[in-house]
Amino acid sequence: MKQLFLLFFFLFSISGISQTNVLVIQKLNSKFTKEIKENKRIKVWTKDGQKIYGRFTIKDSTSIIIEEKVILLEDIIKMKKKSLFGTIANPIFIVYGSFMIIAGVVTVGSGGWGAIIGGSFIIGGMPLVLIPSISNKYSIQDWEYSIKIR
Repeated sequence: MKQLFLLFFFLFSISGISQTNVLVIQKLNSKFTKEIKENKRIKVWTKDGQKIYGRFTIKDSTSIIIEEKVILLEDIIKMKKKSLFGTIANPIFIVYGSFMIIAGVVTVGSGGWGAIIGGSFIIGGMPLVLIPSISNKYSIQDWEYSIKIR
């Protein structure tokens, strides 16, 4: 029993030590930092106008690799974290929110109770359209990129 306990302790300690490298994004006007682990999906806009999307790996302390392309951190002008759920769900939310806004505008025109119901559709549809469009964007004007190698 004691040997089994030591085996489990050894296995869990190895998994705790073997952590991955992370891409660190720090807000320029505060100390807020966000860490993105290696092999996560990101979309990167570079200075030469390229948009590159995919899972990234860290090459060294100044560059990352996406889709077999080496990208220097200093060449990135904007970055967006893209989860698989967001990639699938965001277009659905945007379309559903747009239908809610359109239905709200049509219903508001009928007057009376329709104006109240239509207003609630418009108010409910706006976050469904706006939040997926603006979330998880990190522009070079507001954020600083670095790599933490562990």
